[in-house]
This record gives sequence, structure tokens and C-alpha cells, in this order.
Amino acid sequence: MWSRCKNPLHHLETLQKYSKSPWIFQTCGFSDAPFKKPKLAPLQEQRMIDRRRLWAKGGDGGNGCFSFHRSRHDRRGRADGGNGGRGGDVILECSPTIWDLSSLQHHINAKKGGHGASKNMIGTRGDDKVVLVPIGTVLHLVEGAMPCVVQKGYSTPLNPWDIPDNTPDPNPPATCHQSNESPIKTEKTEKTERFDFWNEETMKKWEARVISNGESESESETQSEEEHIEYNIAELTEPGQRIVIAHGGTGGLGNISLTKPLKNSKSKKVNDIDFHENETDPSLTNGSPGSESVLILELKSIADVGLVGIPNAGKSTLLGALSKAQPKIGNYAFTTLRPNLGNLTYDDVSITVADIPGLIKGAHENRGLGHAFLRHIERTKVLAYVVDLSAGLDGRKGVPPWEQLRDLVLELEFYCEGLSGRPALVVGNKVDETGASEVFDELRRRVRGVKMFPVCAVLEEGVGELKDGLRVLVSGEVVSMVTLDGIDVD
Repeated sequence: MWSRCKNPLHHLETLQKYSKSPWIFQTCGFSDAPFKKPKLAPLQEQRMIDRRRLWAKGGDGGNGCFSFHRSRHDRRGRADGGNGGRGGDVILECSPTIWDLSSLQHHINAKKGGHGASKNMIGTRGDDKVVLVPIGTVLHLVEGAMPCVVQKGYSTPLNPWDIPDNTPDPNPPATCHQSNESPIKTEKTEKTERFDFWNEETMKKWEARVISNGESESESETQSEEEHIEYNIAELTEPGQRIVIAHGGTGGLGNISLTKPLKNSKSKKVNDIDFHENETDPSLTNGSPGSESVLILELKSIADVGLVGIPNAGKSTLLGALSKAQPKIGNYAFTTLRPNLGNLTYDDVSITVADIPGLIKGAHENRGLGHAFLRHIERTKVLAYVVDLSAGLDGRKGVPPWEQLRDLVLELEFYCEGLSGRPALVVGNKVDETGASEVFDELRRRVRGVKMFPVCAVLEEGVGELKDGLRVLVSGEVVSMVTLDGIDVD
């Protein structure tokens, strides 16, 4: 190849000339390092999904079979159609492996039951749809039948040889309200009238009808906007606890179950076969549809102690000092976007501590992250108000600790009246800062009737005394709470 070129050394000289410039090889560099996805900003991370609307429908029942068996010795035939299978149920199961409701779908359908077949073959039962939800899930009913509590147990494979029972239960359990009848909306048809533009009476009638229709439409819109919700109909607080939210439909009856003649029933003869009119009733042979329900699922964390404070007050650091939890810690506001749980273990008892996102003044007006996450401390026995002692010192931004405490109590009352009236204590964090000890003394003078603990969560100073104080309050030996009357702000 080199012999065919007229001047083979000319190409080598050109390559050597341009290789001396440093910018050519810098622009075409290669690396074996794997590509790393850029880290999201703190407020762009996925938040905890603790509220979700759910539409559930049980599986429809299978249809019954209408068939006859004929043989050489029995030419008239005999009924051998099997019953349809029962539809599957939609079941919510409490599981400790689920953190929030993000994996829950909005629409959940159970499997349909199998149709009956000849030779007295019964349709298969539809598979149940088991949905795992976290511990502390609360159910609110918007529309549909009331959920039914079933026996506690974990999800197991369905027995394929389970024969469905199509006979109605004469004594249903009191806790279960099944209604497989779906409401059917009927539209009223009005007779058409001929409109006469030259008749004043007809003009007045139509004007009055248009006005009345407009009022009725506005009323129906306002009624549709206001949904009737039944709150706190059920709670899932124990692992393995189950609740049926949508029941499967019952299977239709085959003609083998309708061979006995009924009273006052007329008989027919088709193809030399006698059967009764009631046997051909579609309502008996067709399977019933599964029940439907619309629910609102709300997650409320189960904890003994709730840490409440303003953003960047050191709540996550304090949780890590109290327990072995490792929450995300950062030197900026709203580091915590989802509640964190930690276990505070003693010799004879274990206490669960919940760290919630920061709460600012005006959170009830949807400022900051709002106050919807306060549902996670509704079940706590003790509240621990974490205040920042270094706020406002040396020209730093922030308000004094006593004003922080007042704002926190007000926001709790805005969310739920009486929420701040449970046993509580005050934790003065960042006591190692310069001038923080004098601020803590002033806080103790301004706030009365509550126990206070100065701590430094980073250095774990005063954490032992705080653990003892939490244990005493959780056990109920000492009563201590924060009230607005006991806070002197002026």
C-alpha cells in the first residue's frame, strides 16, 4: 500500500505537524469510568406518599352452565350443567416491609370466577388480589360497601381445588356488610313537546323550565363536589392483619341445581325435554358482579415520641444520637422530606421515636412543606419540641427559642385542636454554641410548667438525661406539657 502512494512520507510529516498542537488530543479523550447519574437537589427528591385514593372491584362470578347429558338408555336427557365459580376478593394486608403507599395502584381488580361446564364441572374460583400496605394505614370510605375484617394471616397461595360455595349464608357475620348489587342509574325520559314561537303561554313555560334546569344543574354540581366520606372505618396496625375492601361476586347456578320443580311454575317442552320456565331465568344462571368501593388510604406512623421543631433545628441529628437510625443530615432547611423512625432501647422496654419534617410559622397556610405530615404524630404519646438555641446569635437568621416554641404550639392547634395538650418536653439543641447557655437560661425563665433538657446532638452531650426523661413521660409517671399561657414572649 505504501508503494502505491506517490509521496508516502508526506502524510507522516503532516500528522507530526498537527500532533504538536495540545488542543487536538484534549478534545477527544476517552475514559473507562462508568456514567454516574447527577444527584437531585434536596427539594427535587421523591417525597413520601402517605395518602392515596383507591378504586377496588371484586371479581365477577362465573356463569352457570345449561346443558343436558343424553345417552342410549336416557334419551330424554338429564341436567349436568355445573355452577359458576366465585369471583376473587380485593384484600389489604398489613406488612412491615412496606414503607409508604407509593407502590399502590389507583385501580385494583380481582380475578373473575370461571364458568361452569357440562358433566357437572364447577367453575374455578377467582384469585384474590392481595395488596400490601404499611403498618398504620387508616381507611376512609368514599363510596361502596363497608370493608370486612378477616382472620389475621399472611398471604399464601390459593388452593386450586377449593370448591366455591354458592349457597347463601343465612347468618352473615355482623362485621361484614356485603352488597354485590351495584347501583344502576336510571335516566328519566321526558316527552318531546312541540315548541311554538307564537304562543306566549308556551314561551313562559319553557323559560321557567330553563331556569329550573339551570338551578338543578348548579345544585347537582355542588352536591357532586361535596363527597360524603366516612372517616376512620378501619385501621391496620398489626403485621398480617387483613381487610377485605371488595367482595367477589357469587357464581351463577347451573341447571343441575334447578332440576327440582318449583311451585306455581309453568313447564315447557322443547325437543322432547321438560323443564320449567324458572330454570331459564338469566338472573339465576349468570354470575353476579363483584362489589365496588372507593377508599382513601392514609398512613399514620405508629410511634411513642414525636420530634417537632423548625427546619434545621437538629431533629435528624438528635434522632441519630438517640437511636441507631441514620437519617439524612444536611446544613440546610427542609433536609427531612419524609418521616424517619428510630428505636430507643432500654433494658426492659423499647420506645419508637419519629422525626418529621420541619414546621415553620404559617404552615397551615401551605407555607414551607405545609402541615399535612403532622398526621404521623397523631398517635404519639409524647411530644418533644426541639428548639435551636443558636438562632439569632451573632447575626444569624432566626427567632428566639421561646418564639419558636409558641409558633410550633400554634401550628399544632391549627392542624388538630388539642394535639399540643399531650405530655411533652422541650429540648434545647446546639448548647455548645457561644452564648447558647445564656439563651437556655432565658428560655427556662420564660417557659413554665414543662421539663427542659439542654443537649448537643452532634457531640451527644446531655443525651443520657434526655433518654431518661422520655422514658418517664412515656410510662406516665410524670405529667409535663406545653401551653400557650405558660410561654412568656414579651
